[in-house]
Amino acid sequence: MKVLVLGASGGVGAHLVRLATAAGHEVTAMSRTRVDVPGAARLVVDDVQREGAIDAAVVGQEAVLSALGIRRAKASNPWSDLVSPPDFTSRTAALLVDAMKRHGVRRVIAVSAAGVGDSREGLNWMMRFFIRWSNVGANYRDLEGMEQVYAASGLDWCCVRPTGLKDGPVSKRVRQLDSFPLNEWISRADVADWMVEHLAADVSNDRTPILTEGRS
Repeated sequence: MKVLVLGASGGVGAHLVRLATAAGHEVTAMSRTRVDVPGAARLVVDDVQREGAIDAAVVGQEAVLSALGIRRAKASNPWSDLVSPPDFTSRTAALLVDAMKRHGVRRVIAVSAAGVGDSREGLNWMMRFFIRWSNVGANYRDLEGMEQVYAASGLDWCCVRPTGLKDGPVSKRVRQLDSFPLNEWISRADVADWMVEHLAADVSNDRTPILTEGRS
């Protein structure tokens, strides 16, 4: 399958490129900065919000994997200033949907977060605090807007909602939850692996799965 990966330089995005390539897909990696993407058929260095950039990248693709998200100056600091527009992900989703419809691309799988949209009631108390009082809230509002764009698009879409993200290898022990309890984590590699494995899967019964690491 010919696959476009957005956010290829990020934590989940780099794994998407590696795993999709290893699975035999023809990968076009798109990143705002030049990065090393071993195995990718093509690297597109461009700003996804530049007029015409996504449209050109979508041509000839069969599916899109998106690991885009707004960034803070210090990712580990919830109160750190945003270095992306507060609507970056949702606005880019709208551009992507338009391009996909124009070029006949039907499938998109994107990274969201546990606690977004109708999963908000299942948030643990710590995440509720960060969303209300820190810039983590900006991420969640943007991701909610992104999900709404895809839900209204008429495309074959899925927004995965991982619990807390951590570094680590692919474990092949991903499980789905209906809430985001405290101390639930999943590796970025496992999120990417799930997305690649579901590139051609029927996701119509659950378009917003909450993913976490399986128990031993």
